[in-house]
Amino acid sequence: MTLAELIARLRDYAEGTLTGAALQASFAPVLAADPLDVERSESTPWDVAPDETRLFWRLLYLFESEGTGDDDAERRRLAGRVVQCVESTRSPASTFELLPLVVDEERFCTIVARHEREVISRTGFLNVIAESGYPPHVKLWLQHARPEALARLCGRLARGEYGAAAAAMERVPE
Repeated sequence: MTLAELIARLRDYAEGTLTGAALQASFAPVLAADPLDVERSESTPWDVAPDETRLFWRLLYLFESEGTGDDDAERRRLAGRVVQCVESTRSPASTFELLPLVVDEERFCTIVARHEREVISRTGFLNVIAESGYPPHVKLWLQHARPEALARLCGRLARGEYGAAAAAMERVPE
């Protein structure tokens, strides 16, 4: 299975044309073929396309570990966001970097909205960011972003504009 094939399966799952059980079943041959021993693993995929390989395995394990519930709407939404992220960024490296935020998108944007309404203090918001598991450059951007920039970020995420979100976080927050 390639990254493109995995993304196609995630798209089908998000759209409801593939069940959770069928998604899991498609992972079984790939997982069974992986020796889990670094010395016995084939290095060619990592040598030829490290970003694609890293994203492939991260997504495979993310959705493999999420269970097999066919009616899990949240899991399907996540699959849809992942597909949109890949299509929007057009970069496996950028998608990999954004993935923790994409996974946490709904909770993160709820926290941003509460912070904007001053329900969550600046200190509380910074603590959430510090404990988030986001990549360091994303944390740094979020720590320095004003509420308006955070709201724009959440708007971009909600519209599936992940490429624009990634590009914005590469610059000083407005």
